[in-house]
Amino acid sequence: MKAVIWVDPVPASRPRVSRRGFAYYGKTYEKFRREAKAALSAIKKPKGCPLSGPLKVSIVFYCRSPKKPSNIWPIGDIDNHMKSILDSLNGWAWEDDVQIMWIEAKKCYSDNPRIEIEWEEHHNEPQRIRVRPT
Repeated sequence: MKAVIWVDPVPASRPRVSRRGFAYYGKTYEKFRREAKAALSAIKKPKGCPLSGPLKVSIVFYCRSPKKPSNIWPIGDIDNHMKSILDSLNGWAWEDDVQIMWIEAKKCYSDNPRIEIEWEEHHNEPQRIRVRPT
């Protein structure tokens, strides 16, 4: 299954804690989460989703090209980019991102920022931990 999400990719930020002890995320990341949910609601959900078994996922992040090319790589760690979109797809493409057994990701510059994601059932059973009798 495949989806193209027409949003500017944003890496997930760490939650911050207010003086009163409430956790919150930065404004940029919160805006991304709202936009990603809106973009997903505009896309027709693939038949059979959300999937419930082990998954294989491939993601390409097309980040906006900078006005001044001072950095040759798109901003943000790729693992934080992955976390942001995987969390957004929970309940839409799959039940929970804990099901992902295999993942590959790439980030690059583009004049048309978007996130392209493909996922399929990964039929290899997850390894079970066997406890030895004591």
